Formats: sequence, C-alpha cells, structure tokens
Amino acid sequence: MCGRKTKREVIWKMNQLKRVDPLYEQIYKNVEQSIVEGRFAPGERLIDTKIASEFGVSRGPVREAFRKLEQDGLILNNDGIVTVFTPSLQDALELYQVRIGLESVAAYWAARHIDDEKLEQLKQFLDLTQAAINAKKMDEVVYLNTQFHESIVTFSGNNRLKVMMYNIRTLIQLCRNTIIKQYNRSDSFLSEHYAVFEAIQSRNPELAAERMEQHIQNDMEAF
Repeated sequence: MCGRKTKREVIWKMNQLKRVDPLYEQIYKNVEQSIVEGRFAPGERLIDTKIASEFGVSRGPVREAFRKLEQDGLILNNDGIVTVFTPSLQDALELYQVRIGLESVAAYWAARHIDDEKLEQLKQFLDLTQAAINAKKMDEVVYLNTQFHESIVTFSGNNRLKVMMYNIRTLIQLCRNTIIKQYNRSDSFLSEHYAVFEAIQSRNPELAAERMEQHIQNDMEAF
C-alpha cells in the first residue's frame, strides 16, 4: 500500500489556493477528492471551522462548498452536523444498475467509433494499471480504473451519455474506491478490463457491451 496522506497534507492552506476559481469551488474540489479517495471515511464528521482553519479562510466558502457537496450526494447535513455519505447496499445496487445500462451502451458505440490512437490510450491505461497493482499503489489503481471507464464513455461519441455519466461520476468513484481497496478486486477487474478492451479493439460492439455489462455486474456482486 502506498503511504496515506494526512488530512493536513490533503487540505491546502490559504497560500496554496489558486485565484483562478472562487475559494468555495477550490475547497469543494479538494474535499470532494478527499472523500472519493477515502481520505475522509464514510460516516466521518466534517467540521466547517476546522476545514476553514486548514484553508485559512472564513466559514463562508466552506459552507458554500458543503452545500455543493450535499447536492452531489457526497455529504449529509443533519441539523448542522455534516458527515460523509455512507453508501448502503441498496444505494450501490441502484447506482450499478444505472451503470450497467449506460456503460454497456458506451462500450457498444466505442467499438463502432474508436480509432487506433484512442485504442492506444486505453491500452496505456491497462499497462499503467498493471504496474500500479504490482507496486501496490492503490490510489493510482483507482484513478486509472476511473480513466479507463470514463474514456470509453467519451469514445462512444454520445454527448448525452457523457452528461448522464458525469452526473453520477463522484458516487461511482466513491463506490469504486471501496470495491477495489476493501474487496480486493484489483486483479480480477483488470482481467475484465482487458476483455472489454479486446472486444472494442476487434470492433465487436455486441461483445464489448456484453463484457462491460458482466464486468459491472461483477463489481456490483463484490460490493
């Protein structure tokens, strides 16, 4: 396992914040990443004053970031007590049922539209994933897993599909992080990724869709 960063290392201080985006947006992105990657654990309480202190800002931008995170479904606010969302089994099942429908379609159309350059990108993700697994860099494994799936959605060429997937991407990442790290799915999911890749490479849309559906079904069963 790679070394875990402390929350103090993860949360930027004021002198590290860029001035390009509003402060609340930068705080939102950083806390979102910390939740998705498991540095803020499911059920963990988030205290606005503490996070504001770490960033060197007032509570206003933090509370605005919290509102956006709540809209995304990543945190819960119960009378001012803010905690990280803990996906239930039913939450995961519903999310992965949606994924099966959307991503199998994405794999189908990616197989029809993909060119050699994009195929090489997918192959690089697979090779890098194998290297990360060998090095036990699990945060990198999760990241590359996400890149593989999101690239297939992009390569489908269906903009409506991309929008629908974007709306649930953070919750997918939260569940994906749990599945890979807690249920030891890294080796098996990679072999399934290779199977999806080979179907896309052979320009076989039906097989690509079938293999993607089976892959996500296996993830759902692991969860």
